Amino acid sequence: MTATAFLLEHWTLLTIPVISSLVGYTTNWLAVKMMMYPIEFHGTGPVGWQGVIPANANKMANLVVEHSLKRVLTQEELISRIEANELIDAMNDRLDPLVEDLVDDVMTQTSNYGIHVSHFFWSASPVWLKTKVYKEVRRSIPEVVEKIIEDLKGDVDELVDINEIIVEKLGNNKEMLVDVFYQSCKKEFRFIQNSGLYFGFPLGVPVMFIWHFFPVWWLLPLFGLSVGYITNLLALYLVQKPLNPKRIGPFVIQGSFIKRQKEVSAFYGELFATKLINAEVLVGEILKSQFAMAHIRDIILKEVNRAVEASQGSFKPITVLSMGPKEYEKIGQIITDITIREVRHPDKHSLAYMDRAMAIEPTVAERVGNLPPEEFYELLHPIIEEDEWKLIAVGAALGLVAGICQWLVLT
Repeated sequence: MTATAFLLEHWTLLTIPVISSLVGYTTNWLAVKMMMYPIEFHGTGPVGWQGVIPANANKMANLVVEHSLKRVLTQEELISRIEANELIDAMNDRLDPLVEDLVDDVMTQTSNYGIHVSHFFWSASPVWLKTKVYKEVRRSIPEVVEKIIEDLKGDVDELVDINEIIVEKLGNNKEMLVDVFYQSCKKEFRFIQNSGLYFGFPLGVPVMFIWHFFPVWWLLPLFGLSVGYITNLLALYLVQKPLNPKRIGPFVIQGSFIKRQKEVSAFYGELFATKLINAEVLVGEILKSQFAMAHIRDIILKEVNRAVEASQGSFKPITVLSMGPKEYEKIGQIITDITIREVRHPDKHSLAYMDRAMAIEPTVAERVGNLPPEEFYELLHPIIEEDEWKLIAVGAALGLVAGICQWLVLT
């Protein structure tokens, strides 16, 4: 019998490795989809499915932080990079006009035992006198602001926790969380998917010959189950391990995720700096906290009162006597109220400086990129480990069904 005649007679045998590769591809494709989708649970009662990542959103969000930012950068280090004098320089456009508001409000809102003498005298004061007062206050403001900034830096742990901010943000936004894992691991997910083709076809070749000489009913279903199981297992293993390059004959193999450590680290650096914990997010979280704002107000009031005391010097008794104790205390309250009003609306120059100073993107990219392989691979491993047996079992079950269908066709 010629080769052509053999192929024409037994062409159905050739479908075995082809179907094998399709089964491998389909089961691996499904395994990737099941890691991420659906975002919400689909099913009835306990029967159904939700993507591994969104089903464990809080746990996965914690793992992202634990194995990246928290491992390489502390909150204290981040805040310590902000230099008070440079932040003040960035705030100059806000501080300059603020001086006149402060002075004018103090003079117009205070009184001498209920009589608004100061308002009258201030309104009637010549321009040169007002200019002199503005200049004196303007000279003293940077020192007061610097002390406020240093006090806030020292108490930052009481005001905010950047790790909690990120975990809450990712845990409450499942779409973003899924996208984080997809963008950082998309090449690995593509490999898992396509590896079904690479592994499935060669696994089918020996079965083609076995079936020709030994066509028992259980062979193809058993083979389909094996292909679904083995292709999923191999793909999930090879994206993670070996952690270090390992030579097998002429080949050197290493987990694909580990090989891309620098690339993935750059992604995480950009992610944290642009979406999760930049200056705008950090300040916004502080402003939302009533406790934090009350604490900030206390610090500002303390430093303002200290500055007012220092400016009065030996003339304080005369000032208190002429104004009355309550009105004297009111000066610090007025200045604090105006300052808090300004704090609630941070300007773009200050935020831009803070972002440059904290340098989150290059720091995270460099330090995560230098983590030992056994620590770095934890960024991917948990999502595979979480429901790995289910992913492999589903692949095996689909392979079994495909094997039964193929047996029915061939017989």
